[in-house]
Amino acid sequence: MKRVIFTATLLASLFAPPAAFAEMVNINKADAATFDTLDGIGAKKAEAIVTYRTEHGEFKTLEDLKEVKGIGDKLFDKIKADISLTEGASTVAETSSKEKVADKAETSTDSKTDKADAKAAPADKVSDKGAAKADKS
Repeated sequence: MKRVIFTATLLASLFAPPAAFAEMVNINKADAATFDTLDGIGAKKAEAIVTYRTEHGEFKTLEDLKEVKGIGDKLFDKIKADISLTEGASTVAETSSKEKVADKAETSTDSKTDKADAKAAPADKVSDKGAAKADKS
């Protein structure tokens, strides 16, 4: 049963939109590569954000991001859940290291589940033998 739940969760995560796993980005500290990880932000818009911030100073509100050429209401609405003024990643390296920690935790959980399944397997064989003997009678 655990294996079925794990498999279903894994398959769901493979087909989930990437935005569901996006790391929070600090718009006052992030570099262009980090902005590029946001859905709808490419290299040019990422550079435009960094340039605007350099010329005008830190953003006072999240909505100030709409002052950057190429960032309109529609794009802002798409990324607003993944941006912050004070918290979140400021470099891609920070995001990558957090993902590695999460991957290690998931791998550890997977190996524990596999070990538990392996221990449960012999009990299933015993009950199968008992059922086979009962069927022969």
